[in-house]
Formats: sequence, structure tokens, C-alpha cells
Amino acid sequence: MVDPYQPPLDDFAYEEDEIAVINLALASEKPWDYVPGTAAEITALKSAKTKILNLHLQRHGCTCCYCRTNLKGAGPFMTDREHILPKSNPAYRALSYTLWNLAAACKRCNMQFKRSGDDFVIDCDNATALAQSDNYRFVHPNFDLWDDHLTRLAVQVNAKNIVKIICRDTDKAAYTYGFFHMKDLEIESFDAAQGLRGRNEESAAVMELRKLVQKFGQ
Repeated sequence: MVDPYQPPLDDFAYEEDEIAVINLALASEKPWDYVPGTAAEITALKSAKTKILNLHLQRHGCTCCYCRTNLKGAGPFMTDREHILPKSNPAYRALSYTLWNLAAACKRCNMQFKRSGDDFVIDCDNATALAQSDNYRFVHPNFDLWDDHLTRLAVQVNAKNIVKIICRDTDKAAYTYGFFHMKDLEIESFDAAQGLRGRNEESAAVMELRKLVQKFGQ
């Protein structure tokens, strides 16, 4: 399978001390929540988790892997290290540090909708299929190119916004849009009554976005 994002997962490597502490974590009951026994191991595990988050933010342009909400500078209160197959499920604990099962997501997508379920998986019992795009009903953050299924268009000027998420003609697009309640993210708060009249730069930005909405929505 060709990796649809950059930098490729195959180019990523843990350091030796990170690998050692990850192996200790994987031998525990809760690998992701494992508390190392030494200061050096604590540092190594923290380093590994930081690298994981930075890698996946880079791969998705500092946006949520599911809805494309901007996460640039958002910090831990808005951003989650996402386990696509939930780490709380014993069947998936061995994948706690597996890169294709990790991503960066906004709190809304992860905590409100994704949570700890796996209804988005077609065959949960086939270990080989878990690493394949076709086994997922939604757009997989590492196996599928989001842009092949959805388009997010947005303009914001101060408190005024337009956000439109357009589904392409794929089953994954429709499922992802519904699963993460993306309709709730769409907004149109620009109009002449809100003081836009005469603001040429704002009006131009809005008009260009509306043209794009018409283009992609066809």
C-alpha cells in the first residue's frame, strides 16, 4: 500500500531507548498509560509520544485527521494522540504504539464521536485486514487520502465564518461525514446585514469561497 501522506510512516524510527521502554509498556496491562520505573525510561517514553504526535500533525498539516479542524498551536486541551483502533479494547492493545494505528485528532472527533467503539471496522477479527484501507468504513487517517473523499472550505474574518464540508461520491465520504456529525461544523455567518457592505477584502474572500463551494459541490 502506498502511503498517501508525507513524511511516510516507513521513514520514522524510534530510538533504542524508546524501543526498550515501549516494549516494557506493551508487556503491561495498559501500554499507553504505562508508568516507567526510572527517570531515563520516563524521558524516553515521553520523547516517543511527542515524536508520534509531531509526526501525525505534520502528515495532516496540523489539522484533525478526521474533520480537518485547524490544530496549529492548539495544545493538549484541543489535540489528542488518537488511537484509531481504541487502546482501551484488549484486542487492540498490542497496536498502542503502531504508527498506522495512531494519528492526531481534535477533542471533538475523538472524545465526542470516535470514543472507544469500533463499529467503523468491517472485520474486527482479521488481524491482517486491520492494516488495510478496505476494512474501514470511514476515511482512515493513514491508509486513505482525505482529499479523495472530502473537501473542507473555510473563510474566517474576525467572528464571521463560512465553513462548508463537501462529500465526494464515495461510501467512505458519506460515512465519515455522518459518523463525525460534520454537518454541525458547517456555518455561514457572512451577509450584508452583518456589516460586510463596503469591506472589499472581506467581500472578495467570501465571494471566492462561495465560488469554490459551487465548484466542488457540483
